[in-house]
Amino acid sequence: GAAIYHAIGYNVVEGYIAEVDPSAIVIAPTATTVDLSGRRKTMTRADVDTVLARGARLPNGRYRATLSRFADGKPLGYFKYYGTRPDDPNDIVPHEHRRELRASRVVASWLNHDDSRGINSLDMLEGAAGRQSIRHYMFDFGSTMGSGSTAPQVPRAGNEYIVEWKPAILTAVTLGLWVRPWVKVNYPEVAPSVGRFESVFFDPVLWRPEYPNPAFDNLRTDDAFWAADLIARFSDEAIRAIVAKARYSDARAAAYIADTLIARRDKVVRTWLAAVNPLAEPQLSTDGALTFRNAAVDRGVASAPTGYRLSWSRVDNATGSRVGAAVEDLITESNALAPSAIRAGEPGDLVSLEIRADHPQFPAWREPAHAYFRRTATGWQTVGLDRAGTLVGFGAFRNTGIAATAIKP
Repeated sequence: GAAIYHAIGYNVVEGYIAEVDPSAIVIAPTATTVDLSGRRKTMTRADVDTVLARGARLPNGRYRATLSRFADGKPLGYFKYYGTRPDDPNDIVPHEHRRELRASRVVASWLNHDDSRGINSLDMLEGAAGRQSIRHYMFDFGSTMGSGSTAPQVPRAGNEYIVEWKPAILTAVTLGLWVRPWVKVNYPEVAPSVGRFESVFFDPVLWRPEYPNPAFDNLRTDDAFWAADLIARFSDEAIRAIVAKARYSDARAAAYIADTLIARRDKVVRTWLAAVNPLAEPQLSTDGALTFRNAAVDRGVASAPTGYRLSWSRVDNATGSRVGAAVEDLITESNALAPSAIRAGEPGDLVSLEIRADHPQFPAWREPAHAYFRRTATGWQTVGLDRAGTLVGFGAFRNTGIAATAIKP
């Protein structure tokens, strides 16, 4: 889990797998422990043996353990998924409206990271005195991919909040005749090291964490596109290499976890990449040649649109208003030559390009994506990309006639 979040770009604490030789453990004279009555006492070898007795011992006599490198700096506790830190002058956007936190719901659904809440984060004050800043870490991925940290994950995880009234009431009023659909899911018995993790019943839209999350509740389709486009970059080979870092002792477990991650990745990509105008990576060359990519087409989740409608405009950077008339164009490929009036710009000029795609199966592609370019002394620089999105509603649960909704803001 940490490796995947790190690859996407989130800050994580370094984690490693270690093998502990029990004969090499030395108890410091000052080491203490707390007994079941809450009294602190001097630690003894028996206390160590009690802990080790609950661990998995390898054939070589050692114990598997995870080792975390503590982050640099001074710990400031965890961050919340709403509001801002009052002690951080750089923290000016409420967390429930930050794209990387709203969209992390998509990543969490992929891994079934159901314990994705504020308490599993870490803020560190880093840097030299006078130039310090706060770095935000994602922390504790023990409840992912079928693991419930110390036991297999419960079947509810990823399907309902710990407390969710609608299915509870429906079960009560039908006297138990209505059964929650996730109760009927059969998890394959692959190996003891594989918990409850599957891809057939998984629905990226209806997925739930353990607890309501204000940032997750504000997920928009353009946020989900952003996350899905990153997730799509994990090839099958990369996923298998990441799973290999876990060093499963049973090859069947490693294969199953990787196969399930791949299948869930494909569902996430199919669900979200085509939910908005999938324009990505617009570029203007020195001579004004436009290129961009269609992420949904590139990933094979949609056919090519019948065409793209372009609208070029000069923009006043001070006011944001358009300067002069827009220049319209219709193309069938993801490349074109900018109009001569645009190509003749001077350094400092700002240009807006509105792109709409026509596709009979995806009406959302007709909503505009706006790319912005600045003319420099050496060519054109892409300085912005906006796309229209809608708020995704998560008030639904399965098989009750209530569907997840996309709500216009």
